[in-house]
Amino acid sequence: MIIIIVLTGGLFFLYLTFKCMVKINIAFYFFRIYFCLLIFGKKLKYERRIDYSAAIKALDGYREPEARTKAKNSLKHYKYLKKAFDLFYIRDIFFYPESLGGKESFAFEFVVVNRILKKSLLKG
Repeated sequence: MIIIIVLTGGLFFLYLTFKCMVKINIAFYFFRIYFCLLIFGKKLKYERRIDYSAAIKALDGYREPEARTKAKNSLKHYKYLKKAFDLFYIRDIFFYPESLGGKESFAFEFVVVNRILKKSLLKG
């Protein structure tokens, strides 16, 4: 029974494809985050525009002591997240000028993929 569980778990991990594309546009008044996640053949997209004035108002609340302790408590789990970073690497880093709605901006784009080379493992 344990062997079957190990084999199915190994095959699941072998066919698990994870690809994440992140694009950040930085303009004079705002920045835009575009996030596209491809997992099991499904594409999930997220796009958000954030004005600098709204971000400064939101970050002013973190100066209070209660908000700082909440942030420190959430960072305790960061060491476990660092171990998961060994499974992925960043590929295709680009930095280029772009125009968004007639406004000039700089785009920073990169792709995060898992480290396992599936083609070489499947061929034998």
